[in-house]
Amino acid sequence: MKYPGSSNISAGADSKLLADLRQAVPAGRISTEPEDLDRYVADTYWKALAARAAGAPLGRPDVVVRPQSDEEVAAVVRLANHHQVPVVPWGGGSGTQGASIPTRGGIVVDLTGMDRIVEVDERSMTVTAEAGVNGKRLESELNQKGLMLPHYPASAEFATVGGYVAARGSGVLSTRYGKIEDLVVSLRLVMPTGEIVDTLPVPRHAVGPDIAPLFIGSEGSLGVITRVRLQIAPLPAARHFEVVSFPTVADGIEAVRKSLQSGLRPSVVRLYDEVATRITLSPVVGSQLPGVATVICFEGDAGVVAAERASMLRHVRAHKGEVLDGSLGEVWWNHRYDFYSPPHAPELPAVWGTIDVVATYDRLLPTYHALQEAVAKPYAARGLKLRSHLSHWWAQAAVAPEPLVSVGGHDLRALRPARRRARRGHAARPHLEGRRDCRARRRCGHQRPSRCGPQTRALYAGAARRGP
Repeated sequence: MKYPGSSNISAGADSKLLADLRQAVPAGRISTEPEDLDRYVADTYWKALAARAAGAPLGRPDVVVRPQSDEEVAAVVRLANHHQVPVVPWGGGSGTQGASIPTRGGIVVDLTGMDRIVEVDERSMTVTAEAGVNGKRLESELNQKGLMLPHYPASAEFATVGGYVAARGSGVLSTRYGKIEDLVVSLRLVMPTGEIVDTLPVPRHAVGPDIAPLFIGSEGSLGVITRVRLQIAPLPAARHFEVVSFPTVADGIEAVRKSLQSGLRPSVVRLYDEVATRITLSPVVGSQLPGVATVICFEGDAGVVAAERASMLRHVRAHKGEVLDGSLGEVWWNHRYDFYSPPHAPELPAVWGTIDVVATYDRLLPTYHALQEAVAKPYAARGLKLRSHLSHWWAQAAVAPEPLVSVGGHDLRALRPARRRARRGHAARPHLEGRRDCRARRRCGHQRPSRCGPQTRALYAGAARRGP
């Protein structure tokens, strides 16, 4: 069968490329076997999963290569450049928007064989790891040393370090520690023509332009990330949770804004609107919470934690907030990945997607209401539910991931008019194709969540960029 975009390498269209690959990488780590290729036809993108289930995947590689060194990756990319064949880097396969699907065939470079934790520098507080290191394994090994990588995306169980960076991911502790781009110290890259490049091994410098930010979030389109140096932190001496409830989303936003702009830095702030409180948060914590429930976490030195908690709760009460049972926050923490597996996460034949919106505070509430008008209300009769929560906060802005779930499995093409209405309401364009955080193991070896999974999207070397 010829799959969309297949270059028919495995059918003999370019036997010279296969021969060259077998010279560059041991033959046991190169495969054109159908059962191997089928592992790479979908990440956690809903449309890709549905297409795979229907027996008509959106794309399929012609060959998969599993390198174990920077030099092997470079050799593969040089050969792809010479033969003008697309390359798709693959990490954990936990992306949510289909960027890792090889819709033009070619070579999938599976980086999970590059899984060494190269160095933990406890003096400089950095960790250096190859791109294929699993996020959960890295965290476990750091924890044994009393350390942590303060980047806890929903995909941590499945995603890789390279995927964290390539997808520009966010974790639940982002309000205090930042997103992944705030934790990257340096990268090792294989460029489209096969050169191996190390960015400067310091977090800040004044030596001309910094190329590392170009590759953070590039999803494999500009080069292959093979090694990452990241900032780490000590495990906190104290971690304290509060759960509060606001009468409206507006009250909650104001309480958090005032807290952050006063200098407070809680590690977690997850504000769920009424719908998300009822059908997303409450079932996971095992208690029906009222209003706009918000999980807050403070961590660090015990004295600082106590002071920050007292100060933020003053802002909460000043904006009509009610302090609930804080132990439910610990339940949330211990079950924070349950959101992304059954029975809490959707599965086929349901349809799901995610809208990520970032807005400054002057536009945040209007954007939230615009999404309700553009998406939730018009399609409620079709079974669509918009579960809104705000989970990444700064002193100037906040991010609201908005999972869409159509429980009845309605076709999301019917939602396309919502894109136009949302834009007119100053909302970001909805990503109606995939969801942010899904588990992968249960669906033929895919993984999470995130957005924080694979290094993705075809890397075209040299003249191969001329393709449509």
